[in-house]
Amino acid sequence: MAGEEAVEKLQTRINCSICLDIMRDPVTIECGHNFCHSCIQQSWTDQEDIFPCAVCRYPCKNLHTWSNIQIGRMVDRVKLLQITKDKKKRQEGRRLCEKHNQALTLFCEEDLQLLCALCTQPPDHQDHQVRPIEEAASHHRQRLRSYIGPLKKQMADLQIQLDTQNRRLSELREKAENQREKLASEFEQLIESVDCEQEAVLSRLAAEEKHIQQNLRANKIELSDHIYKVKVQLKEVAEKSVMSDVKMMMNIKGVLHPSEKLEPPGVYCFQYKREEFSLPPQCSALQKIIQKFREEITLDPKTARPNLLVSEDRKSVTFVKKKQRVHRNPKQFVVDPFVLGTEGFDCGRHYWEVQVDDKPEWAVGVCKDSLLEERKQCLRRQNRCWTIQLQDGDYVAGGSAPVTLVLKEMPRGIGIYLDYELGQVSFYSLNDMSHIHSFRDTFSEVLKPYFYIGCDPKPLTVCALRD
Repeated sequence: MAGEEAVEKLQTRINCSICLDIMRDPVTIECGHNFCHSCIQQSWTDQEDIFPCAVCRYPCKNLHTWSNIQIGRMVDRVKLLQITKDKKKRQEGRRLCEKHNQALTLFCEEDLQLLCALCTQPPDHQDHQVRPIEEAASHHRQRLRSYIGPLKKQMADLQIQLDTQNRRLSELREKAENQREKLASEFEQLIESVDCEQEAVLSRLAAEEKHIQQNLRANKIELSDHIYKVKVQLKEVAEKSVMSDVKMMMNIKGVLHPSEKLEPPGVYCFQYKREEFSLPPQCSALQKIIQKFREEITLDPKTARPNLLVSEDRKSVTFVKKKQRVHRNPKQFVVDPFVLGTEGFDCGRHYWEVQVDDKPEWAVGVCKDSLLEERKQCLRRQNRCWTIQLQDGDYVAGGSAPVTLVLKEMPRGIGIYLDYELGQVSFYSLNDMSHIHSFRDTFSEVLKPYFYIGCDPKPLTVCALRD
């Protein structure tokens, strides 16, 4: 038994890893693994520059192989031992049936079981296909060999999948490293930008504090001077009031008139302005907003008053003195130069951009779709619109409580972002994508893009997606 195990162990060492049979004309490649000469050459058929080992995938640089004489001798010895083993088994005789003590010479195909001649008698294997053991062995040996090809293919496919996963793992490491470097650079820029913004805000805060202090000190001086004048006047009035009648009345005019004209200076009052600051686009995720939620907005000519000329592509609107010949529409704004967008939003997130250039008067934002009906009821526009506007040289956030805005520079265009569920409308300057203002409210009906054109001849343009 020990001899048989040794032969089997030796046979596994001289088997080719490609055909899984004893090596024929064994050769060794660069990495030290051994194969049949024909097997390794066939596995390299479609390779050009790199020739991988079929076991360890070591990239061999050329097709050169070395004949392994030692393994060839081992193959010859194993074959000789196998022949000796087969002869010994035949000499030991055939195995006997446990039931009938007869030689097992037959094979039942239905039950896949060895049989003796007596086993074929009814009823155990009646009507079963029974054939001589040599014939059955030959048939099943061919059948087993037919599995070798598909199993080799399956193994090759699995090896390809394994190589693919290894490649993906390397790609993942590379992508993760690139992402780490990119994030580190962005964080560094972000910190630098925040530091600069903090320095600017604190500088403005210090300047405002200094200005208020100067005004307070000046007001204190005025009050102190007035107090001194009042003291002098009080002393003079007290002295005159105890004089005799004739003496007091002789100079009463010099006392009464100054006392009556003595008006105190106004008290300087101030409101400490809250400093606003803007973070770079990385903080507001504006670039992602633009890429994911940008909408193609068009103007609805049916909502424009007759003095408004909407372009054919419905992207631009201009105020003209001569009214346009259009049919009256119940949705038209008869008085104010407004126009609405065609698109209405009752959910989701949306972003669009408007070019205002150097128009002296404009307003952009969103409004309720029921704007016209509410106008007929004379309701305040602030309760129906969320906009920013330029009017009389001032930038104002016109919501339920208008807020005057202080901008670093005149925006040439405005980006508008609506988050319906969050109840937020945000505005950005297209000059540097900096944040201008945000409204927070609760929306319950359809909102539409809102455009106030003003009465100047310069156009207001909705940016197309391609812009």
